[in-house]
Amino acid sequence: MKRHHLLLILLLVGIAAWFLNETRNLKKTEAKTRAELDMLRTAVRTSSGSDTTRSANSTNARPPAIDPIRFSSDLRDCLKGGTDEEVRKCLEDFQKRNEAQLNSASLSKLKETCSILEKDFPFDQKESETVRRVWFHLVGLASKSDPAWAFAKFDEATSATKAPISLAIDAFKRWATQNGEAMNPAYADALQKWLDAAQAGGRIEAGNPIVAELRAGIAAVQGNQSAAVQQISQLPHTSQKKAAIDYVEGLQTPEARRRAIEELSSSLDQQNFHAAIDALAGQQGFESARKILDSASLSPEKHDLAAASIAAANIGPDTPAKAKWLLESLRSEDTRAVIAFTDQWAHADFQGTTKWLGSLPSGKQRDLAVSSFAPIAAKIDGASAVDWALTITDPTHRDSCLDEVVRQWKEMDAEAAAAYLKEKGRPLK
Repeated sequence: MKRHHLLLILLLVGIAAWFLNETRNLKKTEAKTRAELDMLRTAVRTSSGSDTTRSANSTNARPPAIDPIRFSSDLRDCLKGGTDEEVRKCLEDFQKRNEAQLNSASLSKLKETCSILEKDFPFDQKESETVRRVWFHLVGLASKSDPAWAFAKFDEATSATKAPISLAIDAFKRWATQNGEAMNPAYADALQKWLDAAQAGGRIEAGNPIVAELRAGIAAVQGNQSAAVQQISQLPHTSQKKAAIDYVEGLQTPEARRRAIEELSSSLDQQNFHAAIDALAGQQGFESARKILDSASLSPEKHDLAAASIAAANIGPDTPAKAKWLLESLRSEDTRAVIAFTDQWAHADFQGTTKWLGSLPSGKQRDLAVSSFAPIAAKIDGASAVDWALTITDPTHRDSCLDEVVRQWKEMDAEAAAAYLKEKGRPLK
């Protein structure tokens, strides 16, 4: 019995010692934790203080709200007199002084300032041209938030000054993509209503290219890709190219891009189609553009043209691999795709092109690549171009390519061409 008591006492002593040790460890941990918390609180206070300082500085840096009355008064002071140079300098200072305020101004303040300018500076006054430019800028800023109001105000101004409707159309086009931003849905809807009303009222002539460009942008924003492409196809050649590039660069999903290249392939000529695909590949990168092309339903010829544009985009160290992909993915006998690709590569990196051609094994693909390259090389080095043409294995293609090379070389140096061909045992025809 005594033995049991002794064991019990030892057990209790052991438990007490364990508790004591754990208590000491816990106190050490608590002390360490308190120290860490103190450090954290100090860091937070310091950080908060820095943030507060930054916030205060940001608040101080923020321009005060624009004062429409003072804005108009300051503008009048600039226009009161002095030499032309003094007026110009005053207006520059006026613009710099108010630029930040205008860009951060609320819609109501912009409208109020426009109203005061209209009252203080009737458009028939001497200063009206300068004031109109200022007023126009304000209305353009307001168009971001309330395009319908901006269109109506501009209509009033053009009517009062008997300005041509084309002035308004040009303005609305610039406003649509201010600061490089894409046209927003509210702007697209308001612009469509204004264009519909203007055309119904006979104010806009049929076939106006800027109107077609605007309607293409509206259709793209509204998700009507077929209508967008239809409008682009109606544009003059130069305008069509820019509109097509803007259109594909504004698309947001791979599916939209796939549909776009399908529809553009039947609406654009080779040059503009190449430009559109080149822009797509430049924006999306080779792999993404290739996947979009793989998913698209195109005629064999248009597929090859698109593939050539994708391969030629961003000429660089990886172009030989892209060239290999292009030759392997060709679906037609049309040589225009390889010619376009080789032309673009040779002009960007002539030595790189020749090195790649030299690495190709004999055969149909090499013949096609060389027959595309040699006429381009003839404008740079006629003798080298002749040598390249003579490596083509197919006799018909070889003779055809050689004739084209010689024709190109003769235009630049007929004597040198004749001498080199004689050396090669092919007298000049």
